[in-house]
This record gives sequence, C-alpha cells and structure tokens, in this order.
Amino acid sequence: MFQQQQQQQQGFNQQNQFHYCNAPIDNTSSFFNPEVPQEICPNVWLGPYQSLINESSTNNTSFITNSNVKVIINCGTTMKFLNLVENSKNVSISSDILILSLDPSFKINEEEQQQNELIKNFISKFNKILQNYINSFYLNSPIKNLIYKLPQHKSFQIKTPILNDLNLKIQLFKIIRLISIFKLINQNLQILVVSEDGNLNLSTGVLISYIMDNYKFNFTNSFKFLKLKRPSINDFNFNYYDDLLIIENLKKFYFENVEIKLNDCNLMVNKCKRSFDDDEGEEVEEEEMYDDLMRDEILVGGGINGEIRNFRRRRLN
Repeated sequence: MFQQQQQQQQGFNQQNQFHYCNAPIDNTSSFFNPEVPQEICPNVWLGPYQSLINESSTNNTSFITNSNVKVIINCGTTMKFLNLVENSKNVSISSDILILSLDPSFKINEEEQQQNELIKNFISKFNKILQNYINSFYLNSPIKNLIYKLPQHKSFQIKTPILNDLNLKIQLFKIIRLISIFKLINQNLQILVVSEDGNLNLSTGVLISYIMDNYKFNFTNSFKFLKLKRPSINDFNFNYYDDLLIIENLKKFYFENVEIKLNDCNLMVNKCKRSFDDDEGEEVEEEEMYDDLMRDEILVGGGINGEIRNFRRRRLN
C-alpha cells in the first residue's frame, strides 16, 4: 500500500484527508479540559484552535498571548485555520511568531495562490519570518553543526509556511529539525501544535515524531505517552487509509532518525558537551530515567544492521 507513490496520492485525495475524526472522545476526567492545550513535553503543547482565541466576554487573553509561544504548527484544514488567524477579531498574533501549516492534502497552484488574498497574505507574511529564522539561525550560524541531518543528506530548506508536500516523512523531519533550531536559540521558547479540536491524528503524528526524536520511544510508547497527557486524542484506525499512512511514515521516521543519530557520532559528542557546559546534568538524568522506564521495543532483538545498539540521548534543549 505504501510502496507506490500513486497510491499515496490517491489516499491524500480522499474526501476528508488527514482531518477526519474517526474515534469518539471520552473526557470523563474532571481534571482534564480538552478546550485548553496540554504541555506534552517541556515547552511543547498540543491543543485546539480555541487556544488561539481571546475570551472577549471576560476580557481574558488567549493562551498564546499569556505564554511565550513563538511557534505555532497547524495540523488542521489550512483554509479554515487561515480564515481564523487572518479574519477573526478575537485572534491576535504578534509579528514575531512563526506559523506553519502542515497539510499534505492542500492543493493550490501558483495562479490560484495569487488570486486568493487569504493565502497570498499568509505566505507573504510568515514566509519572511520563516526564511529569516532559517538564514540567521541555521544557514549562517554555528547552530547548523548541532542539528542532525535529513535522510539521504537532503538539504534543510522550507520554501513556504504551508507544508503540503506528499512526502509526510520528510515534512516531519523538517518540522522536528526546525524545532531543534528554535530550542537551541532559546530553550524556554514555547511551541504550540494545533488542530480544530486538538485531537486530530495529523497533530498527534507531529507530537509522536517529537517524542520519538527526544525520548527514543517507539510508535506504541509514544502514543501511550501522548494519550496520558491529552486523553482526548483520537485513536488511530487501522482500517482507515490516511491513519495507516501516518503510522507508516512515523515508523519510517523513527528508524531513519535513529540511524542518522547513530551514524553522526561527532554531533552527539558536541551535544553532550553543550549539555554539561550548560549545567543540565539533572535534566539529563531525568530523561535517562524515562528512557529506562519506556525503552524502545522496536530496537530490541533487531537494531541497526543486525546489531543491538544502546545509547543515551543527551539533552539538546
């Protein structure tokens, strides 16, 4: 199913695409509020569009206004999100916040883009912010030497804030590497991943890839970890094509990311040194404890090139 690009494209062109809700939400806990974002990992949040909206009735500001959110990653329907960001009087986003929209199903040619003022204005505004970050803090910065490469040594570039490439695995790699750049710039910077209700499987997939990258959890353990943090997320439906496609790309991301990190020993040494230099020993110890409690099951009995390689992840942030 996943070996033919034509089949993948057909899957992306299904009616509801990645934004299909296929599981009931059970919010029985009196301590859990699905209308607000949850902190999944340190400074990384998952929540609904509601977290972008100012509560005008009570004069309360939005979550992003009260927090140090500098990166917003949309995983819902692009046009609905753009309409909310650009046209809602109850949404105010400062000019220094970077917004990306991950939407593999989004299709629009250059002519349509120029005719659609909403898309045109969004790309014009946020692509400037995106390229400034990449140029200043990656291409022309020593930080470049502390960021792991992409698969097959692909160059790190994001040409537009609307990520609609059909290769979901590469899009996940780019998002995770971009988050790593931001974390090196400022480890206190907050990142918010949103979708319509905060529970859609594409937004879940982005957080799973982040957990895989930071804690070396496999797919199953990453999902369990995420479910503990935000119980309302939808379960993956193994009979639904788009869900299977997300799972397949997440597993590819996991294995290729592990191999990249194992083969880039010099980068690991640099990150370890930076961690100790920043006096972050306690945080390293805590993450290693998590690593022992939820060790990847995929590597056991297999590993890379027939070997079982155990290694400790040192703190990048």
